[in-house]
Amino acid sequence: MPGTPRTPGTPASIGLMGPPPPPPTPGPPPMPGALKGGYLPQASFPPVPTLSMPFCRPKKKLKALHWEKVDAPQVTVWAAHTPTHASKEEKYMELSRKGVLDEVEKLFMAKEIKKIGGSGKQKEEKKQIISNDLRKTFHISLAKFSQISTEEVIRMVIHCDREVVANETVMNFLQKDDMCVIPDNTAKLMVPYSKDWTGSDALKAVTEQDPNELTREDQIYLHTAFELRHYWKARIRALLLTRTFEPEYDEVSGHLREIVKVSESLRDSVALMNVLGLILDIGNYMNDSNKQATGFKLSSLSRLGMVKDEKNESTFADLVERIVRNQYPEWEHFTDDIAGVVSTQKLNVEQLKLDAKRYIDNIKNVQASLDSGNLSDPKKFHPQDRVSQVVQRSMKDARRKAEQMQLYLDEMTRSYDDIMTFYGEDSTDENARRDFFAKLAGFVTEWKRSKEKNVAMEDTRRRNEASMARKRAANMNAINNASTTSTGTDGAMSPGSTGAMDSLLEKLRAAAPQARDQRDRRRRARLRDRHQIRVASGQEMPDMAELAKSETQDDDGDKGFLSPQESTTSAEANSEKVGEMAAISESEDIADRAASMLQGLRGDGDGESSRPLSKDGSLRSRRRRESADDERRVRRNRRRTAASNTSEDRETTMSPAPEMENTTIPEEEAVSSSEGKADHLTAPPQTIVSPPSPEGTASRPVQIDDD
Repeated sequence: MPGTPRTPGTPASIGLMGPPPPPPTPGPPPMPGALKGGYLPQASFPPVPTLSMPFCRPKKKLKALHWEKVDAPQVTVWAAHTPTHASKEEKYMELSRKGVLDEVEKLFMAKEIKKIGGSGKQKEEKKQIISNDLRKTFHISLAKFSQISTEEVIRMVIHCDREVVANETVMNFLQKDDMCVIPDNTAKLMVPYSKDWTGSDALKAVTEQDPNELTREDQIYLHTAFELRHYWKARIRALLLTRTFEPEYDEVSGHLREIVKVSESLRDSVALMNVLGLILDIGNYMNDSNKQATGFKLSSLSRLGMVKDEKNESTFADLVERIVRNQYPEWEHFTDDIAGVVSTQKLNVEQLKLDAKRYIDNIKNVQASLDSGNLSDPKKFHPQDRVSQVVQRSMKDARRKAEQMQLYLDEMTRSYDDIMTFYGEDSTDENARRDFFAKLAGFVTEWKRSKEKNVAMEDTRRRNEASMARKRAANMNAINNASTTSTGTDGAMSPGSTGAMDSLLEKLRAAAPQARDQRDRRRRARLRDRHQIRVASGQEMPDMAELAKSETQDDDGDKGFLSPQESTTSAEANSEKVGEMAAISESEDIADRAASMLQGLRGDGDGESSRPLSKDGSLRSRRRRESADDERRVRRNRRRTAASNTSEDRETTMSPAPEMENTTIPEEEAVSSSEGKADHLTAPPQTIVSPPSPEGTASRPVQIDDD
């Protein structure tokens, strides 16, 4: 019945649960084991008190029977089932003789699970307590010590070895919040494996469970961050200070001194003050009366490059730079005086002040911890911890550097506030304090850019002027050489006979188009000089075909009255005339154009050039050109005929009569200016009229009438 105690010999008790285990016997006091590396004792804890296992065990693994265990069996029905070890062994011997254990082993044998492709030796399972993220961080941060045993890594951390303290990655990991702040769940699970080093006899204390059951990362975490948690954060902060106080001092103090130096250069630069004054004066000159100012803030300097000139090519900043460089060169070196603002603009003054204060406070806090804080009582440390000795060696220099840092900080703050006030900035405005150096750096950069731009423009202008001067000098030399050559060889040489005149003509033609009145004037001059006919502007040209026909008839009518002597004389005169006409045809155009160009350059204009053209001026000009072309063709035919006759006359000097019958002597044409009609005049046989050359002579130059 329920509640009836059963004796150990009843079959029911034997088959269901077996005899209760005997009470644990107290073991001998633990003996301190040998220290490996001076830290971890070997076998310093006894085995965990558990229920004694029966000496008879199954040969193979059986299926487990999961109990819901009773916490205190002494006051329950299970108190009678706690036999001694000897009676328990006797009970199992009896079950074995009766074959009960063999039957249980046969019926409840567990199936073996074999890993395909795996080694026969299974990896020993370790217990993990810390989170997976922290475990991964352990792997990454302590990768350098992955080939070192767990006990050796713990010893290196506890002894403050240089390999650990000098490694930035390891020290940054050890000061993380995951290492300094222990979660409650993790602390509960770690307590059975840990020791309390704050106790009086912590070295001889034993742990409830074996730490070797934990993974490598859990063991390192247990013996460092967890067991030393009462001073771990202060310990790591002090160790970090020994490694960083010197380089951090050099960096922060260097920036503080740089700011002080730049502030003093801004205060002492007289050239900068003069340039700013020049900008103010020119700006007030440009502004209206209601925009006059006695000073401006540095933010106004950024607007100098926004004011453009009328051609949108230059800015006000370019103008100021050009004025200073050309008119006040002694002010130009101000960019060298304050060149430090370009590099200092990257520094955040407020952040730099915070860094200096944090450096000073950190050293003070570590010193306070050593004096009266967590690091003041070495008895609460791990017996092998050397943090106090390592930190004390560096604190003297750290305190001295903290005092010097405080002096630099005070000087920087005073200089920076003074220079901001000196240049009209509000030292209490956070934005103004952050952008003070940036404004001046932008002004210096813009000044240098304007200087490069102005110098490039001036060089380009200078090269262009030099090129133009060389071209003008070359042209003048060519003209002088041409005039000198003309004067030295022949005083009456025409301008068209020299190459210099042709060059000048080409340049004048390229410079401006020829005027209509000049072309008309040259055409009238040619007609007048060659044919003794004066045709006014707008007057009808005579028919050249009729003129040539009348000349031929006159020649035929006078053939019978010519004598050989007269024919010879006429042939020679025609030969001379042909030579003169050929010379005229070669040089008349060039000479006339050059003379007209030179007269135009001298301002010898005529009245016709200023008179407007008539409505039918274009038609009249085209007709005159067509008449002139016809006249030139007829004249060339006469010249070729005269040249052939002259050559035949020279061959037959004694018998000219037969040839003279077919010879036609050209006659010149004259125009009566009073009536305006063309009459054909026949010259005597012995006289040949030769028209004057348009070039004239030195004593009698050609006079051209434009009437």
